[in-house]
Amino acid sequence: MLTSVIIFLPLATCLFWLHLHVVMAHRAGTFAAFICFLSAVALFLFTDCCYYDMSSSFRLLTTTNNLAQIFAPSIIPLLLIYILRMRNGQDVRLRQMIWVFIPIVLFTIAELTTNLEGKDNLEEFIRSLYIQGPSTLTADTDPALIRYHFFTVVVFRSVIFFEIFFLLMAYSRIAREDGYRLRHLWNFLFRDGSIDMVGLQFANLFPLLIICILKLCLFRDYLQDHQWISMTMSVLMAVFLCPFCFTALFGSKRRITTRQMRTALRYNYNPKDKDRILEGMLTEMLGEASDRTLLKLHDNYGLRVESLMRSSAEKAVDIHELPHTELFLTDDNRTDDADSLTGRFERLMLDEKLFLQQGLTLEEVSEQLHSNKTYVSKMVNGNYGIGFPELVNRLRIDYAKDYLEGHPDARQEDIAKACGFPSASSFNNTFKKITGMPPRIWLATHEHRDA
Repeated sequence: MLTSVIIFLPLATCLFWLHLHVVMAHRAGTFAAFICFLSAVALFLFTDCCYYDMSSSFRLLTTTNNLAQIFAPSIIPLLLIYILRMRNGQDVRLRQMIWVFIPIVLFTIAELTTNLEGKDNLEEFIRSLYIQGPSTLTADTDPALIRYHFFTVVVFRSVIFFEIFFLLMAYSRIAREDGYRLRHLWNFLFRDGSIDMVGLQFANLFPLLIICILKLCLFRDYLQDHQWISMTMSVLMAVFLCPFCFTALFGSKRRITTRQMRTALRYNYNPKDKDRILEGMLTEMLGEASDRTLLKLHDNYGLRVESLMRSSAEKAVDIHELPHTELFLTDDNRTDDADSLTGRFERLMLDEKLFLQQGLTLEEVSEQLHSNKTYVSKMVNGNYGIGFPELVNRLRIDYAKDYLEGHPDARQEDIAKACGFPSASSFNNTFKKITGMPPRIWLATHEHRDA
């Protein structure tokens, strides 16, 4: 009983995510492509589960075996269509549907050989093949049965292997064109960095591909004798299906962060955390909004915000009085002693713009200044009244203001990268902390004020 439940676990997982996507992601641009792909996976898993129990009727065994000839070869092509749709919003073209002939031909051959061989001969052969594996094929075996085995097993598995190889080649090409690196996945998992959705889905897919290859390499007789292997692969498949299907809920996004994934169920939060969670979500959504949307929001809510600021003036901090780097570190007020530690530090920051280097540390600056980091830290605190990390962030935000004015249509990820921040979320949080508002709001109000 337990074995049967575990064998059906991947199928139950697929059905769960199918229902969840219909309810929550039906407006995503990749919805139709993903539903077709996941449906093919679920139908193949159903045929695989039915074929696992040899006590089933002969008609059920042959039917599910023949249907597997349709559903299994359809999975990889439908997956590629989903990937292309997610990558560039590309609609399905007629030439991309040529692959449908492969499962149709395999199913037709399986049906013809099933009907030609006769029930009695074929039933005995299938059951002996299930129990003994390929060793049941001998010189005395009926050539017609050998042909049935060749088309429904050898050719079928060869087609799946070829499709997996084609998928890996397609991924290699996409990874080369889009510049995917393992460090992108590392930054996404441990540094809240953003990652391309296609690259993330391929990373989620690799464990599933390994399990599929193992299932193709192992015959039924071996799995029947070692049921723990079948159970282990079923559990792992159900587990690795979850991150793949969960990530697919965000099919409308090109890039994503772990923070955005954590706040996916945005209405399921503790009331105590409401303000913090809503602030983070609004900041991220405003970062993706167009200038037209921001101006419309400003017209609708600007007076309300100004009224709140006036009513809480005694408690609130005036964002126009926040310190800016131009007050203490510019070309106009730099030190006259260019050879001093301060002069050399200002040359690195103002002339060479070393603050734009991602992950810049005090140790790296000290090495370039040929000094001790303790001396450099004391010099920064003494001259500018703030610590080194805050100084670098303020320099980056000042640079970001000029960058925003020169590139008003740039994406948040591009702005963050150009200004030395590791991710768009880090840039947005720092910008808001220093200026009092998100970058897009600052740009919209700045342009509105200039107009």
